[in-house]
Amino acid sequence: MTEFELKFQVPGERVEALDTALRRGPVQVKRLRARYYDTPLEALARHGLVLRVRQEGRHWVQTAKGPGRNGFERLEHEVPLDDGDSTPDIERHAIHPVGKLLRKALGDAAQELHPVFETDVNRLTRTVEAAGTAVEIALDRGRVRAGKRSHPVQEVEFELKQGSPAAATELAQSWCEEHGLWLDPLSKSALGRRLAHGGPEGNPVQATPLEDKPESSSALVATVIDGALQQVLGNARELASGRGGDEHIHQLRVGLRRLRTALRELKDVAGLQALDPAIEPALRALFQVLGHHRDRATLLPQLEGVMEKAGAPSMKGWHPELPDVGGAIRDPAFQGAVLQLVALVQELRDAPQDTPLKAMRKSVATRLHKLRRTVERDGKKFARLPEPKRHRVRKRLKRLRYLSELVRPLYAPRDVDRFVKSLKTLQDALGEYQDAATARGLFEAHAKEEPTAWFAVGWLAAREHDIAQECEQACRDTAADMKPFWT
Repeated sequence: MTEFELKFQVPGERVEALDTALRRGPVQVKRLRARYYDTPLEALARHGLVLRVRQEGRHWVQTAKGPGRNGFERLEHEVPLDDGDSTPDIERHAIHPVGKLLRKALGDAAQELHPVFETDVNRLTRTVEAAGTAVEIALDRGRVRAGKRSHPVQEVEFELKQGSPAAATELAQSWCEEHGLWLDPLSKSALGRRLAHGGPEGNPVQATPLEDKPESSSALVATVIDGALQQVLGNARELASGRGGDEHIHQLRVGLRRLRTALRELKDVAGLQALDPAIEPALRALFQVLGHHRDRATLLPQLEGVMEKAGAPSMKGWHPELPDVGGAIRDPAFQGAVLQLVALVQELRDAPQDTPLKAMRKSVATRLHKLRRTVERDGKKFARLPEPKRHRVRKRLKRLRYLSELVRPLYAPRDVDRFVKSLKTLQDALGEYQDAATARGLFEAHAKEEPTAWFAVGWLAAREHDIAQECEQACRDTAADMKPFWT
């Protein structure tokens, strides 16, 4: 059995209203107490597997879960246990594909399985049925415990029992808008492992290189979008829960760039033209909030010391207000955009018709050639361009880099890697220029209230001029090394 499930965090002030809304139909209430098992060397966790024994009311059930085709789909197999028998045994899953994964991961270590963490939740469930689709909505409240550490659980899950993922996603989106829910990809088992390692905080999620050659263009686009979504959501959930830091913001911005690049540059394949036009503005809005936060929280402090050495008056008392990153992530427009993309990934995975890979490579090559040509043409006169066109050069270079990485499985990987590496010097120069231009704008606004900030404005303007010359030279140097891998 394959499980498609969406999990959301429920704001504290909305949980009672959600409870009331669920009870407008027939519901079930159960207490679920579960133990999760692994070996001392975490053989299951390293392979993305979960083995759980759970008491559901008076009965015990053993469940094994494994990776599915994407981040919201998992292999799942449940086995009812005899009364009083709660000892885990992987042979109970021998008839299911996940059983083979368990045996491969454990090898001779099956006897080393021991409980790592446990959950204790009260679950309120209701099944909603309409037009051939059945979705179980489950509100969980309780705790996850690992040793002396514990963490509260207050979340709602939408699990597809019958029908299409798109219909389940649409239902989840309506509840999300009504109750302020926000998508959280972290499962209880992943949270339990975190607690076992020391706390609920998560490391920043970085992009995963695409390696395997796709079976079809739809499969590649689905993999690309799903990978970007996992990076976006993995970092967004830390920031939305108030635990993320500057590196989470950086990696979330990278994930959004990858996602927006895929939607823009691959729109001619796999039916992306039919996407809701509201998706891009929602992604862009969050990206801009993250940029404003990065400029104020990271860029300005970095420049303070540099400018003080140059003789600038101290600006240490100036602390520009930071935007509400968590609120921007929880915004219904962004949550709705992400949910539509989750449904798109599922749709692409099941697409019966497909664009041939040869045709896809041709379409991609056209986009890559156009981006490379415009970057090279405008970059060689960078110092003479007005500010908006300088910014456009940088954006196009970013798209050229990310598109190259996203379509890597279509070409010789070494050629793609060599091409991306050749862009680094120019990327660094353009990034330094953009930082100077952004900081100058911030100091110009501050100078209206604090005249001493004009020193920084002048210093940064001169720096912009010098870096613009360096950018132009970097583009000329890079042009010689930018060997197209798509020809």
